[in-house]
Amino acid sequence: MAELAVTQREGARLNPQAIFRDRELTRDDYLGARMIADPLCLYDCDVPVQGCAALVLTTSERARDLVDRPAYVGAYAQQTVRRAPLAQPLYMLDDYVAAGRTTTDALWSRTGLGPSDMDVAQLYDGFSPSVYYWLEAAGFCGEGEAHAFVRDGRIARTGTLPVNTFGGSLSEGRLHGMGHLIEAVRQVSGRAGPRQVSDAHTAVALDGSPLLRSAGVVLTG
Repeated sequence: MAELAVTQREGARLNPQAIFRDRELTRDDYLGARMIADPLCLYDCDVPVQGCAALVLTTSERARDLVDRPAYVGAYAQQTVRRAPLAQPLYMLDDYVAAGRTTTDALWSRTGLGPSDMDVAQLYDGFSPSVYYWLEAAGFCGEGEAHAFVRDGRIARTGTLPVNTFGGSLSEGRLHGMGHLIEAVRQVSGRAGPRQVSDAHTAVALDGSPLLRSAGVVLTG
């Protein structure tokens, strides 16, 4: 699990808005951190911050006249299925993946694109495992494979699927998904600065816990 947290911190170090922009996180730091709730350690938990964010939406016709290259909304979806309170019987991993697919299946069907078409992915990370749930629910890897998928540099900025290139909630700070959405916009519009993924023309932002209320947006540049 160290690779996810360490990789996201590298993105945060290139993000002037990140609370941990000046603090490196090494694998040894992660492995030596105190346990919060086994197997989650301190660096698997997001960081509460105060902040604000804004998005400007307009028509595609007007967007063509803007100074900056726009990001286009390819599709959006929201999962609003009523579920039993969390205090009820314990949910299993299958429940998380199945609930997430309610959102991601709608996204892919509405846009005509799929996980293999995404150049970057900004995935909600209130806790590290949320990223794993989204990777599997969205079809970036098979069920039970996310822990292996994130290794060997695959989710780094120069990897085959850059994930949470701005640091995510773990290292930028928790803005309840706004950071993920804004980074997706910046990446496909070529405005991510030193974090810019080369030739990033498509992005998906998936926010919220897959099991609870969640939403997603596919953006194209």
